[in-house]
Amino acid sequence: MLFLSCEGPGIVMRTSIVPSCEASPPHVIVIGNQKGGSGKSTFAMHIIVALLKAEKRVASFDLDLNQLTLTRYLNNRREWDREHELKLGLPDHYPLTEEIPNDKAGSHSADLRQLLSRLKKIGRAQKFDIASSHSADLRQFISQLKKIEHAHKHDFIVIDTPGGAQHLSLIAHGMADTLITPINDSLLDLDVLVAIERSDLEPQPSVYPKTVRRALDARRKVSGRPTDWIVVRNRLESLQSSNQRQISQVLDVVRTVVGFRIARGLLERPVYREFFASGLTVFDPVGAAGPSSPPNFLARVEVQNLVRELGLIEDRAGPEEQALHEIELEMAEVNN
Repeated sequence: MLFLSCEGPGIVMRTSIVPSCEASPPHVIVIGNQKGGSGKSTFAMHIIVALLKAEKRVASFDLDLNQLTLTRYLNNRREWDREHELKLGLPDHYPLTEEIPNDKAGSHSADLRQLLSRLKKIGRAQKFDIASSHSADLRQFISQLKKIEHAHKHDFIVIDTPGGAQHLSLIAHGMADTLITPINDSLLDLDVLVAIERSDLEPQPSVYPKTVRRALDARRKVSGRPTDWIVVRNRLESLQSSNQRQISQVLDVVRTVVGFRIARGLLERPVYREFFASGLTVFDPVGAAGPSSPPNFLARVEVQNLVRELGLIEDRAGPEEQALHEIELEMAEVNN
């Protein structure tokens, strides 16, 4: 079933989280944030390629059926690979556009049916649109997940979700072994997690984290497994500022109430936006000429450190990480 694992306690590990037992189910990574423009698809793409570089077998879903940004990113990558013969890594991407027979709509596991039942209750309480739980897109999503589950060919499933309160997104949140919520490092974007108000009272969680918490609790009751929820601060300023300190203080208060941990994310770098049209990431050579330029080197190590902090690959620091640390120390001395 989708939520079964090796025997043992459901403890979140910060090193290699893929169980070593035979025929273990894929680890489900969900990139979720109710607010659009937080960099979910960029995160999803770089996590996918980082896992592929670590020789993990990856399947991917794009549940943002209106934008399909991750799908276009992968299509651009496929075309660039074909034109330049770079042998870029690609996941097994599962679209939700094919029609499936109605008789397969109810073939998913008992755990998933129980989860859907619990999420419907949450959806009614929080005004989430989960009424169409027998829609074609949900049936297709479940059907594809069952194919992956039965094939035993993948170590990870990476799911990119849309912004807004949609039923597929809520279901995906409730399936996550690892839930990653990127937020831009501003009080405006932080409002999706915290009700930002002019008040002397302690910051209070917004609707989105409360709803996600209920979905994760429903998953744990159904499957007995916890979810490692990580809020990743994105588009960080290179220099420490009063804005960063204020956001850190707010997040420290809310994380203990809601139950997530915080990871330092990615600096504001043009390279993350510029690579979209070619489908490339900071892990890839820019072209046939060879490895990426020095700015891409820094970005690559930055993403590697993030993936390691998320607990998705083994915690092994190499010479690149040491070089980055020395560069950061030198930059800090110059700025001071």
